Amino acid sequence: MNKEEFFRLFSSYQGISSMVRQYSYEEITEQVAGMFSTTVEELEKFPGGEYSKNRTSGAYKYVLLDLIRNITQYDWVYERLADGISRQVFTNLIRYRVLPDLSFLQQAFDGEHHQYFDSDIIHCSNQEVFVDCGGFIGDTAEDYIAQYKNYKTIYVYEPSPDNITRCRENLRKYPKVKVRNCGVGEKNEKISIGGSLASSSFLGAESSGELTEMVALDQDIKEKITFIKMDVEGFEIPAILGAKGHIRNDSPKLAICTYHIVSDIWEIPRLIDSIHPGYKFYFRHYRPDQNGETVFYAVPVSPEQNFSIETRQTKRVVALAPYERGWSNVELIKDCGLIPYLLYKNHGCDVTMVGARGDEYTYLDSYVKGIKMEFLEDGSEAAKLQYMMEKATEIDCLILRGCHTSNFTVAKMYKMLHPTGCIYVGLDANGHWMDRILWENTNFMEFMDCCDVIATSCQAMQDHLNLKWPWKIYCIPNGFYSFKAHSLPDFKRKENIVLTVGRLGTQQKATEVLLEAFAQIAENIPDWRLRLVGTIEESFQDFLQEYFQHFPELKERVDFTGPIQEREILQEEYQKAKIFALPSEWEGGTPNVIAEALNAGCVTAVTQFDAYEQATDHGKCGRSCAVNDTAGFAQILLYLCKSNQLEGMADHAYRYGSTYLNMEYIVAKLSEMLFGGMCNG
Repeated sequence: MNKEEFFRLFSSYQGISSMVRQYSYEEITEQVAGMFSTTVEELEKFPGGEYSKNRTSGAYKYVLLDLIRNITQYDWVYERLADGISRQVFTNLIRYRVLPDLSFLQQAFDGEHHQYFDSDIIHCSNQEVFVDCGGFIGDTAEDYIAQYKNYKTIYVYEPSPDNITRCRENLRKYPKVKVRNCGVGEKNEKISIGGSLASSSFLGAESSGELTEMVALDQDIKEKITFIKMDVEGFEIPAILGAKGHIRNDSPKLAICTYHIVSDIWEIPRLIDSIHPGYKFYFRHYRPDQNGETVFYAVPVSPEQNFSIETRQTKRVVALAPYERGWSNVELIKDCGLIPYLLYKNHGCDVTMVGARGDEYTYLDSYVKGIKMEFLEDGSEAAKLQYMMEKATEIDCLILRGCHTSNFTVAKMYKMLHPTGCIYVGLDANGHWMDRILWENTNFMEFMDCCDVIATSCQAMQDHLNLKWPWKIYCIPNGFYSFKAHSLPDFKRKENIVLTVGRLGTQQKATEVLLEAFAQIAENIPDWRLRLVGTIEESFQDFLQEYFQHFPELKERVDFTGPIQEREILQEEYQKAKIFALPSEWEGGTPNVIAEALNAGCVTAVTQFDAYEQATDHGKCGRSCAVNDTAGFAQILLYLCKSNQLEGMADHAYRYGSTYLNMEYIVAKLSEMLFGGMCNG
C-alpha cells in the first residue's frame, strides 16, 4: 500500500473498513509511521487514548489491533447509527485510531450541546427517573436539573468518600434527589478500589485497601427508570449487566461513556442491543484535545415500547455432543453447558442438549434447570445424522464442539436442510494439535465453510489461527458463572495454600511437576500447604508412593481431597487458597479452573500453555514458566509465596476475572454474534 492508496481508503469509514481487511497490521503501521516521521516501534507506544483502566493499555498498537481484529463489529455499529452526525463522529474517531492526529478529534468535537443531554437526541418530561452513575460532585445532576427543571426522582451513585461529601453538599438544596455512597456494578458486593478527584472515581485503579460497596441497579432501584447516565471509569459493562432488567423492561434512555476501554466503542452498543433490540444509536464526542469524553446514546423508538424477552421470537438452539459417550454431568456446568444454559436463562432461547445418555445428570435440576436434554439411541454419526434429518428445519442455531470428523457430516446435513440456520463451533483448540490439522483437506474446508461463528477460548490461539487459516476466528473465553451467591474474596481470611484442581496424574495436567516443585521449596515456605482436588489416576499411585517415601515430612502438608462435586464446597476451596497452580503441558484454550480461581481472588502460577497470558493477565495477577520446567515452577511458586505484592495481585485477579472472564457477559457477546445479524451475512 502506498501513500496515495492509504489516503484514498482513509477518506471514508467504508474505505477504512476495506483497508484493515485488505492490508496487514505491518503495512498500515509502516504507512502511518512514515507520515509522522517516526519508527513503527515508537508509533506502537503512542498513547492513543484513555484506555489504561482495564486489560489493555491505550498504546496505539492495541488500539489499532482492536480495530483490525473486530472490524465486523465496528461495521455493525456504523450501520446501526441513526443519524449522519453520528456517522461523521464515529468515522473521525476511527480515523484517529488509525492516524492519531488531533484534527480528527476536533472534527468529531461537539461544542454546542451539553454532554449527556444533547437536545437533538434526549427529550425529558417532568416524570423522569434519572440515574447518574459516576456522580462525582453532583455536577451532572445539577446540569440535568438546570436543563430540564422538573423530574420525578434523581439517583446519584458515587463511591469516593471525598467526592460524596461535596456531592451531598451541592445537591442538598434539590428535592427528590437520592445520593448513594457506592459504585454500580453487576451485583451487590464490596470490592477494593482506588479513588481520586477526577470526573468520577477511578474504579480499578491501584487498590486503596479499603472495601467499597457496589450495587446492581436492578437490585437497588425498584421503580421504573427512564434515563441512565454512566461514566464509571471502565466499569460500564458490569454496570450495564447489573441494570439489564431495567433496560429490558423499562426501555430507559441511555448515555454511556465509551472511552475507558479500547473495545467499549463496539462492545457496549452490541451488549445493549442484545439486552434490548429496540434502540436507536447515536455517538457524540465532547473533547477536541483528547480521545476521551465520547458518549454513546441509546434511545428507544417509542417510550412506551417494551422489548421483553417474552415478546421476541424464540430462538431454538441445539448443542450436539461431539463424543459417542454423549454429554457428561460435569460438562453441564462447564462452557459446554453454560453457554446453552445462559442463552436460555438470559436471552430467552429454547435450548436442548443432544447426545447419547452418558451419565446421571444430577446437575440438570440443581444448576442448569430450564435447558432440556434429548437422548439418541447411541452416539454414532448415523444417529446424529438421523436427528438432523428430522429436526434441522426447527433449529435456528446448532452448537458444535471441536473439529471432529463426526461433526463434518452433521454440519453439512444441517446446512443442506436449513441453509439460513446458524452454526457455532467452539474449537476447543490447543497449539499441539491445531497445527497438525490438514486444514486444506476438502472435508475440513467444507466443514469450516458451513460454520458461521468459529471460536477458540484463547487470544493467542485466535491470533495464530487468524494468520494461518482463511476463516475468521473469534475468541470466546471459558468464563466463570456463580449459580448461587458467594462472598467476595477476602485476602485476610485466605490461608497459605497452593491449590490445584483437575484430573491428577494425567500427562496433560503434569501433577508431578507441581509436587516436585513444592518439595524443592518446602523448607523455604514452612507455613504453606499444597491441596490437590480431583480424581487420582490409577497409574499415578506408584509416583505418589515413591514421592512420600522420599519426602515423608510432606505428608502433613500435602492434602488430596478427592473429587468435589458440590460447586459450593469447591468454591470454598478456591476462596481459602491464595495461589492456584496449573502446571499443564497443554490446555484447550483458557481452562475453566482458571476462571474459577481468578474469581475467587487466587493468584495464578502456570506453565506457558497457549492461554498463559490470559491466565496471569500478562503477569499482573500471576507468574508463568516453561512447560515441564520443574525448577522454573518451583521458582515462581517461591516468588509468589514470599511476595509482599501477593494481596494486590489477588485483588487484581478478582477484578480481572470478574470482568473479562464473566460468563454472562461472554454469552451476551456470543448471542450478539449468533442472533444480532452476523450469521448468514
